[in-house]
Amino acid sequence: MSNANTVTCSFTMDRDIYNAYKSTVSGNGENVKGNIIRYMKSVIRYEIPNADTIAAIAEVQRLKLNPNKKSYGSFAELLEDLDNE
Repeated sequence: MSNANTVTCSFTMDRDIYNAYKSTVSGNGENVKGNIIRYMKSVIRYEIPNADTIAAIAEVQRLKLNPNKKSYGSFAELLEDLDNE
């Protein structure tokens, strides 16, 4: 049964990745198709992942690897440091 408002998607992927994904999704009471559709709707709704979000995540990952980075225990500490500059 075909509908002009639907599309059939087909793709090939690594079996181990699929099985791990399916196991995780079904462990949370979902099925793969429903989870993928919900994910797609989320991407559309929040317009993520977009290039800015991906770049920000990459920046955080780089900063976490830097042993010389400054860190703060609170936002107040950060503001105090800015005031002292």
